[in-house]
Amino acid sequence: MKKLLDKLRAIHHLFAKGMVLWCVICGTAASAYAMRILSRTGHDPAALLGVILAFFGGELLLMCLKTVLNGTKNRKDDSE
Repeated sequence: MKKLLDKLRAIHHLFAKGMVLWCVICGTAASAYAMRILSRTGHDPAALLGVILAFFGGELLLMCLKTVLNGTKNRKDDSE
């Protein structure tokens, strides 16, 4: 158990990687379910799908902006 915890602690940005994977999986599942609704009932689920994908896209955008605007990291081109 200790080896597993040490391996997980060694992975950089594990939470961010997990969140990206979660958002992609949930967005894909919502899109597949929307296609199922459309094929079974004929009703257009575009409004519901838009809200769901906007939520997960917003999460990814916030994580991206947090990474981009984080000024504590030194870059190679900044040190020259």
